[in-house]
Amino acid sequence: MTTVETYCASFEPPTWPERPPAGVMLELRRIHKSFGSLHVLHGVSLQVNKGDVMAIIGPSGSGKTTLLRCVNHLERPDSGEVWLDGELISHRMSNGQLTKAQEGDLRRHRAEMGMVFQSFNLFPHLTVLENIIEAPMSVRGLSRQAAVERAHGLLKKVGLSDKINAFPLQLSGGQQQRVAIARALAMEPKVMLFDEPTSALDPELVGEVLNTMRMLADEGMTMLVVSHEMDFARDVADRMIFMDQGVIVEEGHPEQFLCAPRQERTKTFLQRILRPGSATNGATGS
Repeated sequence: MTTVETYCASFEPPTWPERPPAGVMLELRRIHKSFGSLHVLHGVSLQVNKGDVMAIIGPSGSGKTTLLRCVNHLERPDSGEVWLDGELISHRMSNGQLTKAQEGDLRRHRAEMGMVFQSFNLFPHLTVLENIIEAPMSVRGLSRQAAVERAHGLLKKVGLSDKINAFPLQLSGGQQQRVAIARALAMEPKVMLFDEPTSALDPELVGEVLNTMRMLADEGMTMLVVSHEMDFARDVADRMIFMDQGVIVEEGHPEQFLCAPRQERTKTFLQRILRPGSATNGATGS
């Protein structure tokens, strides 16, 4: 062989990880995350199909919130892969090598994932309208007119059309959380991430937020929900997972998961958070 032929014969093209199966909207593969000496996530893997709702429960400190934040890279995983709609978003190919995605790439991917936090995170100095239109205009490049039209439609969807010019502090907690949901939806995300969205609310306000989330599920929104609202999980979720000490202990359909858990650790946890005399009602926050 010539020198060129010898080189080409020995050349092995860079390998790209295998794509998730068709129909999978979100996939995590072997996610690890530590904060100093504290190892929070121990190789977590999961799949969420397009249009499905996955509910995540577990005790405080089990890694639930960190897992959500690793999905959209508000926290960068130490290792592992994150796939969104068939695209590897945690890495990119550079000079024939698979390397971690750069911040510019991550900002683009974050725009595809709506995040709703426990504490609403609305801008207090902006009106409801301004809170909703800011990101579509600055990130998506939407015109103000188009962003305002979209905001009107979303506020109607969440039942807050009459609050468009109000400031966050003029709203109840439940109203603020529904505005936060509308703000996330304004980016037209592929996935919605909810981090205990009702834990900061008075009990009488929880229902209005859960009803909004039920509506999104009925419309086919893919959702990953950290919550201990067992009625919501039973009625809306397609899958449930129980996390403890940074790993997924058990996963299953809500009926099996709640009525016949396989793992003793899951049984112990459910017995603690479910009210006596009810299979699914009532829960405490984590």
